[in-house]
Amino acid sequence: MNNRDLAYLMGALEGDGYVYRGKSKGLVAVFTQKNRAWLENIENMIEQNLGNAWIFKQRNISILETKFKPLLQKLDTKKLTLKEKLEYVAGFFDAEGGIPKYPERIPSTTPYMYIQFVQKNPEALWNIRSILEKAGIECGKLHEYGRKKKCWRFFIKSNSRLKFMKTIRSKHPEKIRRLKIMEHRLSER
Repeated sequence: MNNRDLAYLMGALEGDGYVYRGKSKGLVAVFTQKNRAWLENIENMIEQNLGNAWIFKQRNISILETKFKPLLQKLDTKKLTLKEKLEYVAGFFDAEGGIPKYPERIPSTTPYMYIQFVQKNPEALWNIRSILEKAGIECGKLHEYGRKKKCWRFFIKSNSRLKFMKTIRSKHPEKIRRLKIMEHRLSER
């Protein structure tokens, strides 16, 4: 398997997925997402690397399941090249990254033009933040917010947003659209 594809898929799995052992299925990697088109992109990546995956709807979300062996093992990001680490970050961003829903409505000079990473697992965010900083992308402090949900987050600093958008290449159809708008708006300054 292409290491960059695997790194992307593992980042996405850590963000919006999990691995479980089913009684009849054995080990299964599961991705959950409202945007079915993104799951179809993941399905295509798995199939291009000779794996199988299937997507089904459950309530208001789509679910992709696969028994693709490389996804059922833990990935040590320390052993990846910087390019592979950045693919891992892209997968994680597509799963757990946050950007404005309607960037076209936000003045480009305001702080509301944000890029953030959100996750309940602070260790995962420390790892993502470290990779970004090594790539020269400045990040804000990792902090807890939402006391009820106990989530953690950090923001990309304003002076690094354009670099982030040029370095981290999203494969999420909705985020691609919004990031293009943000990139255009920020480069107008």
